[in-house]
Amino acid sequence: MAKRKIIKMSKYRKFPQDKYEDMGLVRRIERKLDRVNHIMELVRTIVPIMLLILNCVILAKIFNLI
Repeated sequence: MAKRKIIKMSKYRKFPQDKYEDMGLVRRIERKLDRVNHIMELVRTIVPIMLLILNCVILAKIFNLI
């Protein structure tokens, strides 16, 4: 009976750790950004809404509405 090679799996993805270390810099950065994808989408949604509100306040102050 042949022994199987035990491969350490990544904590967040089902991706072998030894292959993860052999990846290039761009692929490693993509994997790390993929983990926080939902947070980035939330930030991309909230920031424009905040800027729109801020622009409305600035325009209201310019035209002496508030």
